[in-house]
Amino acid sequence: MRDNDIIFLNLHRAYLDFVPGYGGFLGIYLLSAFVNENGYAGQGYAGALHSGQELIDEACQEHGVQVVGLYCDYANVTENISIARYIKRRYNLPVLIGGPQAPSLGRDFLQESGVDVVVIGEGEMTVLELLDYYIDGTGELSDIKGISYLSEDGLHTTPLRTPIMNLDALPYINEDCYLVPRHDWRELSLMTGRGCPFDCIFCHEGSHTRQVRFRSVENVIGEIDAFLTKHPEARDRYILFTDDAFTLNAGRVHELCKALGERQQKYKFHWFCEGHIHTLAQHPEMIDDMAAAGLQRLQLGIEAGTEKVLTAYHKHTTPAEIKEVVARCRDAGIQQIYGNIILGSAHFSRETYAADLAFGKELLHLGAGTLELGVVTYWPLPGTELTNHPEKYGVHITDREFLTSVDDFPQTETEDIDCWELQRLVQQMEEEFATVRRDMLLSGEVPLKRLLTWYPSESVFKSYGFWWQSLKKLPNLYSYGHLLLMQEGLTGHEAERFGRDAHPLRVLPLQQYLHLETSGGRIAGNKLTQLEVEVLVLCTGRSSCDAIFQHLHTAGKLSTYEELRQILDRLEKDFLIVYSHEMEEKEDE
Repeated sequence: MRDNDIIFLNLHRAYLDFVPGYGGFLGIYLLSAFVNENGYAGQGYAGALHSGQELIDEACQEHGVQVVGLYCDYANVTENISIARYIKRRYNLPVLIGGPQAPSLGRDFLQESGVDVVVIGEGEMTVLELLDYYIDGTGELSDIKGISYLSEDGLHTTPLRTPIMNLDALPYINEDCYLVPRHDWRELSLMTGRGCPFDCIFCHEGSHTRQVRFRSVENVIGEIDAFLTKHPEARDRYILFTDDAFTLNAGRVHELCKALGERQQKYKFHWFCEGHIHTLAQHPEMIDDMAAAGLQRLQLGIEAGTEKVLTAYHKHTTPAEIKEVVARCRDAGIQQIYGNIILGSAHFSRETYAADLAFGKELLHLGAGTLELGVVTYWPLPGTELTNHPEKYGVHITDREFLTSVDDFPQTETEDIDCWELQRLVQQMEEEFATVRRDMLLSGEVPLKRLLTWYPSESVFKSYGFWWQSLKKLPNLYSYGHLLLMQEGLTGHEAERFGRDAHPLRVLPLQQYLHLETSGGRIAGNKLTQLEVEVLVLCTGRSSCDAIFQHLHTAGKLSTYEELRQILDRLEKDFLIVYSHEMEEKEDE
């Protein structure tokens, strides 16, 4: 930690034994980079609440901090009240607060927390003027645009500031922006633009920053090049494009993907972005461009399975377009596609629930192991159309303050469905989607080649989601795939070249998984006859197919080799055996 004029903090409690990942929280570091370039010293820290107090004490006691800036979203309002009180009581320093929750932080919040100023909208120029005011003693609060504060006359809010148009003029985030030095430089989060032109009724971004501004491709690639070349020893690198309107301009996406593809020739990395269904449906070549440039994970705004709800959301898309885009992404080779279904939102009913469930199942089959569907309930984010006017959409908000939920309990009801039943419907949909994934895996509907890409790899950063979780719950299929991936096992098709000399190898330990019954046995959910159990017992990899046949034929349990072949095929179909990867003679080169 160095001496600073201001520190920026994004602190959250570890709710539900889970601390959020902070890679995508760019705001505090962008502000740090900006003030560092404009005459002040600033650094940021995003992390757990308990570690924040130690850093605050060290910074304020030993490193000359004169102002503290806090980041606030819907999930950490109470944390920020506690932090601000602590800073005011212990150090009596000015405290600023901004972030997506800022427009809703009014008089009560300011009085309870002791925060001096709320920054509304983009913070760079506003924070710079606030530092001039608090540190240099120049200017007046009332002249600074984009803030609210308490005055003798009550809550005072100044006019909004004009958004920054030339984003290329802003500095890159660098190592000087981190209050706690980073030791892992494998991941880069960046925004290639700001704003969103769409007006989804549940979304904060579309409700507040409609004007889209893009950085030039050259500027974006400059930041990526700095990342790739600064730490050439870093492995397993991953780039997260966090902006909402990434796929708004097809020509720009093509240009950016071309540059990314060129860098893939020298540096190994994967990347993530968000995509809008309608723009991808209108310009499907973007999907091919992104896949060719190494896109590993794409987030799509699916949200609902009926045109009525999608229209109410102002999604500017249709169920047909959603299916079209999922299929195109699948065929292009994008490994992971993620989308949500929102329950308890506009026009929610048992009928729309059934339609969403059916549509979700259809999408899972269509994605064939590429699409993950999350199930969430509506979050009443401040300032959105749905939060401001829930009655227009048949929704009652039961908890606008997020006091009952940390993303784990509904905050809405309808006339016929209370929050408790809504919670049950969430669980039911998740269970039904999990059943579809399991059945698709066991039936072979997910291509084996795709399944094998899910396993951990030292050289590839992966985001392990629902399909990976489902696979790990199927010990036979998991072990089957793992043996193939390690090249210790072969499929039956691959082992055909060995004929009867192939060596079948079971994938699960029998003492742990085989449960004997009077007429046979059961293993990993599969019922076996007595003869199938006896064959499985002989599949140790030590005996060839022919040796197993001779043993059982001599015992009078098999008449023909074809009988054994049918049993072995059935055992492999249930992912209970592979074939040992035997040593083969190689021709001299």
